[in-house]
Amino acid sequence: MSNERYLIGSYFAFALVCLGLGLVVYLILRRPFARIADLVLGDRSTILKRALIMSFTAAALLGFLGFSYNQKGCVKYEQVISDRNFLVNANLEQVQGAADWIVATVFVWGVVVVIGLASVKNRRVGSS
Repeated sequence: MSNERYLIGSYFAFALVCLGLGLVVYLILRRPFARIADLVLGDRSTILKRALIMSFTAAALLGFLGFSYNQKGCVKYEQVISDRNFLVNANLEQVQGAADWIVATVFVWGVVVVIGLASVKNRRVGSS
C-alpha cells in the first residue's frame, strides 16, 4: 500500500476511531448522568441529555481535527506522504488529541453535575 493510500484510508479510519471513543464515553456516562439530570431538572432534563451526546461527539471530532500537518513542518503534500512513520505518528496524535478533548469534556460535565447536585442539596436544606 502506498503512503498516499495509507494517508487517505487511515484518515477516515481514525476519524471513526475518535468518534467511537466519544460515543463509548457517552454510553458509559449516559445512565448515571440521566439520573442526576432527572433529579436536578425533572422533565426539563432532555436538553442536558442531548447536550451530553453532542458534547462528546464534538469533543472527539475537534480533537481529531486539531492535528495539523503544517504545524509539523509539512508545507507540501509530497512532504506529508513521504514518510510512513510520520503518517502513523500523525494518526496516534489525532487519537491523543481526541482523548484529551474527551477528558476535558468529562471534567466540564463533572462541574455541571456538582453544581446541579449542590443546587438540589440547597433546595432540600432550604425546604426543611
